[in-house]
Amino acid sequence: MTQVPGTSAAARTRTGSRALPAGEAPTRTRTQSWGGPWMRVLAVIASVVLLVITARLIGAQALTAGFTALGPVSILAAVVLGFAATGAQALRWHLLAAAGGIRLGFSRALADCYASSFANMVLPGGLAGDAVRAAVYRDRGRRRWLSPLLAIGAERLSATTLLFAAAAVILSLHTAPALIAAAAAATVSLGCAIAAFVCMRGMDTRRQLVVWATSALSVAALVALFLVAMSALGDGIEAIVAIIGLAAMSLPVGVGGWGARELSVGLLAGPLALHAESAVSAATAYGLLATVSTLPGLAVLLWHWLRRPRQQG
Repeated sequence: MTQVPGTSAAARTRTGSRALPAGEAPTRTRTQSWGGPWMRVLAVIASVVLLVITARLIGAQALTAGFTALGPVSILAAVVLGFAATGAQALRWHLLAAAGGIRLGFSRALADCYASSFANMVLPGGLAGDAVRAAVYRDRGRRRWLSPLLAIGAERLSATTLLFAAAAVILSLHTAPALIAAAAAATVSLGCAIAAFVCMRGMDTRRQLVVWATSALSVAALVALFLVAMSALGDGIEAIVAIIGLAAMSLPVGVGGWGARELSVGLLAGPLALHAESAVSAATAYGLLATVSTLPGLAVLLWHWLRRPRQQG
């Protein structure tokens, strides 16, 4: 999320906590040290290096072919499926925030999640939007900083748990090289599940079930978008490519998952008896459509940026 100027931390301490518009962030927060300039540069370099390796191993044509997936139908599908995934995420954020004493309506939660998703997609590291969201709500809730961090952590980790669990199950059905990846995915899934349950500790069981159900809905919508990308390219639809690509891009490496997503599906295509060039093209196409699906987040940020002068005047 592009950081929008807001009230300084010192001023907020003097005036007490207040609700901030979705997308607004304080000017000086801990998120600045989290994403220093060198870390951002390294993230960009990581994506470039991984894409270059993919081009050398699989072919540059496989990367550029993904751009042909962009069309009216695929773009509309990206917007619709993006809304489904983000709407489910917003419901999780709404419930988890409430458990920590942070009150916000669903429309506010939806705006937060769109802005956060857009920032995660276009800024290095893949976590910038979540970091700024935590900073925005740091003075809300029962525990300063901890309440929003736990809510955002549970929201992200629950979906990541299901995604890596699906990857582990699918990969375990294949040969030895894929089994190693399956074991790694299962380990990541278990770790994320434990962390998610810790973040949701004290939350009633019924709401926890809703969190997991909406996580499954978000993952299903993203997998569906990956399949749309494959269909738009005219290649065969392979759900396993979608699962692997999504799992790889969920790791906080590079920018928007670029490089990690393409290289992972390219390397595992052989052991999975898939066509590597088609898998890489699908991963590139998904990256483009996923970016399109988060563009409402840019609209959220622009809306609040345009409103700020009138509010402060």
